[in-house]
This record gives sequence, C-alpha cells and structure tokens, in this order.
Amino acid sequence: MSAAVSVPSAAELTRARTARRYVAILLVVAGVVACGLNLANVTGGALGEFRLLVTIGFLLLGPGWAAAGFLRRAPAAHVWLLTLGVGTAVTLIGGQIMVSLGLWYPSVALFVVTLLSIPFLLRHAVVAQ
Repeated sequence: MSAAVSVPSAAELTRARTARRYVAILLVVAGVVACGLNLANVTGGALGEFRLLVTIGFLLLGPGWAAAGFLRRAPAAHVWLLTLGVGTAVTLIGGQIMVSLGLWYPSVALFVVTLLSIPFLLRHAVVAQ
C-alpha cells in the first residue's frame, strides 16, 4: 500500500507567493527604517525601543529571507527555519569578525547587511517562488 502524496493547489501556491512578496517588501522597509533611525542617532524613549526592535528584526530575518527566497515550493517551516538560521549566522559571524579584528562598528555592519540583502529581497518581492 502506498501513501497518498498531497500536492498543493494553485490557490495555495498563489497565497504562498503573495505572502512571500509581502514579507520581502516588509523586510526592505524594515532595513531602510533601521538604517534611517541609525543615521538619525535615535537612542532613547519609545523611538529608541522601536529602533532596537526593527534593527534586530531585520538582522535576524532580512539576510535569511534573501537566501530563502530562492527555495522553490518549499514548505513554510523550511523557509522560516532557513531564514532564522541564515540571519542568526550572518549576525553572529559579523559580530565575531568585528570583535576579532578589534573594529567594533555595528552601524557599518548594519549598512553592509542591508546593502547586500535589499537587492535580493526586492527580487523576491517581484519574482516570488
């Protein structure tokens, strides 16, 4: 006896593509906002807390979503696991490089990660798979 294999319907695939587009667009906005708040040197109060949340959110999700967008028809769990794994790895490796070299410039790291992630995020917003 063979197990039944379920194939996602066209409607399910369309919903998944639309969701991936929205996430990519949201992450582009988050990256730009994080960089803008960094340049404005926002540090305290409610806006400072917002800056922290947006920056951490972008650094944990932006680079990973840029990579995960290349997966074709992967289950949502796989996409999110890859997203968080890559985002965490990029953030930790970037921090380790700065510590090892004695060059602690987290603002520059944020700008570099944003600059490298946004073109891929925009691509995924246009061509969601």
